[in-house]
Amino acid sequence: MAKEKTKKKKEEPEENSEELKPLDESTRFRYIGFDVFGKSSRDFFKSKEEQKKYEESVEKYRSGHISTFREFTAVNQDVLPMRDKIVLTISSLVLIISCFLPWLSFESNWTSMTFSGLIGYFQASQFSDVISLFNPNLMIFVYVPTVMALLAFIFGIITLVLLWLPAKTFEGHLKRLKSFMRLGWYVLGLWLAFFVVSIIGVSLPFGEWMAENYGVKGVGSSVNIASFATLSGIGVWMSIAAFVLNSVKANDL
Repeated sequence: MAKEKTKKKKEEPEENSEELKPLDESTRFRYIGFDVFGKSSRDFFKSKEEQKKYEESVEKYRSGHISTFREFTAVNQDVLPMRDKIVLTISSLVLIISCFLPWLSFESNWTSMTFSGLIGYFQASQFSDVISLFNPNLMIFVYVPTVMALLAFIFGIITLVLLWLPAKTFEGHLKRLKSFMRLGWYVLGLWLAFFVVSIIGVSLPFGEWMAENYGVKGVGSSVNIASFATLSGIGVWMSIAAFVLNSVKANDL
C-alpha cells in the first residue's frame, strides 16, 4: 500500500504539468470564439425588403423625436451644409467671371491697353512682333496668365457641375468633389512658380527710356514681379483668391 501511494504521488505532478501546459494558438483562438462564425455568417436581415422596412421605421422614429445631445455633436454635423455650398458656388462663379475681367493693363502718356483673361493671348499676339524685338522672353507674362485664366474657367465650370449634380450616394458625391477641388493646389503651385521666376525678371532693353519719355507704367530695366503686380488687373487676384478658398474647403470635405 505504501508503494502504491508513493507511485500515485509521483503520477500527480505529471498530470498537473499536462494541465498547466500552455494552449497552442489554434486552440486558444477557438476558445475565444474567432471561428464561431467565420465565412459561414448569415445576413442579419432575411431580405432587402425587411432591411428597408426596418430603416424606414428607424427614420420615422428619428424624425418624431428630438435629440438633446447627439444632433449637435461634431460626429453628426453635416460635412457640406447649404451655406458652404452657397459659398463654393459664389467662389466658382468668381473663377468664371474673373476670366472676362482685366488681367493685364498697360498705360502710357498717350494710350492705355487692357487685356482680359481668356482672350488676353489673342489680344497680345497682335503685338508679339514688337515685343519680340525687345525680348522674346517677355511673352511669358502673356502666356502664363492666359493659361491660368483658362484653368480658372475650366475649374469654375466643373466645380459647379460636381457641386450640384446628384450622385448615387452622399459619400460618393463628397469624394468626387473633394478629389477635383484638391487639384486647385496644383494651380496655386503654378502661380507660385511663376512668381518665383518673376523675381528674377526678364530684361527689357530701353525700358527705363520708355518709362521716362513715354510714361509707360510698370516697366524699367527689367520686367519682374513688381512689374507684374503693377500691370496685373483685378481678374488675376480674384481668381487666385477663389482658388485658395476652394482648395482650403476641399481639405474639410
